This record gives sequence, C-alpha cells and structure tokens, in this order.
Amino acid sequence: MGQVIAAATEHGHDDGHHHHKETFVTKYIFSTDHKMIAKQYLITGLIMGAIGILMSVLMRMQIANPEQPNVIFEALLGKWAPGGVMDPNIYLALVTIHGTIMVFFVLTAGLSGTFSNFLIPLQIGARDMASGFLNMVSYWLFFLSSAIMISSLFVELGPAAAGWTIYPPLSAVAKAMPGSGMGMTLWLVSMAIFIASSLLGSLNYVVTVINMRTKGMSMTRLPLTIWAFFVTAIIGVVSFPVLFAAALLLIMDRSFGTSFFLSDIYIKGEVLAHQGGSPVLFEHLFWFLGHPEVYIVLLPALGITSEIIATNSRKPIFGYRAMVASILAIAFLSTIVWGSPYVCIWNESFLRFCIYIYNPINCDSICSKSI
Repeated sequence: MGQVIAAATEHGHDDGHHHHKETFVTKYIFSTDHKMIAKQYLITGLIMGAIGILMSVLMRMQIANPEQPNVIFEALLGKWAPGGVMDPNIYLALVTIHGTIMVFFVLTAGLSGTFSNFLIPLQIGARDMASGFLNMVSYWLFFLSSAIMISSLFVELGPAAAGWTIYPPLSAVAKAMPGSGMGMTLWLVSMAIFIASSLLGSLNYVVTVINMRTKGMSMTRLPLTIWAFFVTAIIGVVSFPVLFAAALLLIMDRSFGTSFFLSDIYIKGEVLAHQGGSPVLFEHLFWFLGHPEVYIVLLPALGITSEIIATNSRKPIFGYRAMVASILAIAFLSTIVWGSPYVCIWNESFLRFCIYIYNPINCDSICSKSI
C-alpha cells in the first residue's frame, strides 16, 4: 500500500512539474496568462502611440511652416514630399491614420486591454480570465490589425485619406483620390479585424465578471473599477458590431459594385454606376459606435480615479450605489444619442425632441459619476 501511495505521489508530482513547464514561446508570445497578455497590450499600444505621436509632430511641423522645404519630410515621406514639401494628400492621410491609431488602437485597445486584463481577475478574486485561449486570440487579432494598419502607410497610392471617420464617397470610390485605393481597403480590413478582437475581449471580460467572482463577491461589492470595465465591455459588445457591418458593406461598395452608401456620383464628368444608396447611412452606423466610443475611453478612467481617491483618502467610496447607477445610465444613454450630429437635418420633430432630451440627461449622468 505504501508503495502504491508513493508511486501515486511521485506520478502526481511529475504531472504537476510537466504542467508548469513553459517555453519562451508559450510564456512570452502565445501566453494565456492575463498578466502577460496585459503587458502585450501595453507594449503594442505604446508602439502604436509612438507612431501616432510622430504623425502628429509631422502635421504640426507642416502647419508651422506651410509649403516650406523640410529635410525631415523628404527623409520620412519620400515621394510624398518632393523637394521636402509635404503633399496635401499625405497630410490628410496623416490626419486619418493618426486619428484612427489614437482613438482605436491606443485609447480603446491599448489602455482598456491593458488594465482590463491585468485588474479584472485580481480584483474579483479569479485565477485568470474565463477563457485564456480566447484572451490570447483577442490580443493577436489586435496585433494583426495593428500591423495591417501600419502596412497601409507603404502602399503605392498612399494610405487612407478620407479622415478618421472615413465618410463616403471618398472612402467608397476607389478612384476618388490617391488615398482611396488600396490604402483605404487595408484600413477597412484592419478595422474589421480590430473589431473582431474587441468583441472577443469584451465578451471575455463580461463572462469573467459574471461567472468567475470569488465566493462572497456579489455584484454590489464589486470595486468601481470593475464596474467601469464591465459596463465598458457591454458597450463594446453592443456598439462595435454596427461598425463591423458598416466596414463590410463599405468593402462591398468598393470591391463588388454594390450601392449601400453611394447614390448618383460624378467624377471628372463621368457618371458612376451607383444608385439607391446614401452616404448618410454610413454616418448613422459610424456614430452608433462613435458616441459610445467616448465612454468606452472615459468610463475606465473614472472607475480607476474613484479607487485611487478612496485609497489615498482612506475612506470608503461615498454614494457607491449612485455611482454604479450613473455608470449604467451612461452606458444606456450613450447608445441612443448617436443621432445628435444630424438633429438639424431631420424633418421629424419627435426625433429632434428626443435628442434634445437625451443629451442633457446623459451629461447629468456623467457629472454625477465625476462628482
């Protein structure tokens, strides 16, 4: 009997030792550990942020000395700065890619992916995220989308140059301008992959908070940081698929001759074979994400700030339930104020009235959370 127990103990020790054996690739590259994935998000976000800042510097150098030769432009931009003078098309491309990188790849994925992955399991008492594999896939899709976005800078006709909101027809007609060619297609593919990454990550965060809390950790005992991450993930799950659909429809307009966002278009006197679509439809779809995107960036910062203040003041958070209610109200209202940019063009008075009412209510919710 003693030999059997000893053998079983030795076998269990071997299994445990084998289970914890990790290579460099499994530990640092294709890791399923939430802390390592948080570091990967942080490093990738910092790299993308540095690229975005460089673009911002180039734009400001151009504004400071317009139409003046600059050796830096000639060295970095090549054919897009002949004689050191920045081409107007590449300036618009810099605005487009800079805005996209800073809004989506840095503020959304870089910061939220870093802090959500690192803090959620630690603050709810879980060993890891609900699905480590899904977490890993989410990061590598984010990395792939980042690589595709950067690669669009090096295509022959230049990167996307329709503004970071990519309104049609500049984004829907491939020959509208130099940046409307392959660079625009790569932008759309990159964003589609980015949205898939965000959806996988957000679903993982939601499931982790709901199912992986430690014993005794009810929803009313969650730290405000976790509430902020949780609600942010829900906003992402609701709003990101709309932009994903818009990106796919825009790709179809560009590549397969459909007319979802194009009506009668004239380019250099030539009538394009598009009819029945509407560029305003894309604007509606874009801002259905665009307005919640503000709170996807803001809510985690407010949650973290609440915890920092409570910790350093050594006092419990005042009005905990009211703050949670404000976070939930912001999440709901952020998805129904998407029509505010169009309030002046709607003929329906009831819709205008609703937007006029929703906007101040949303502001009140934000002020309540901030205070």
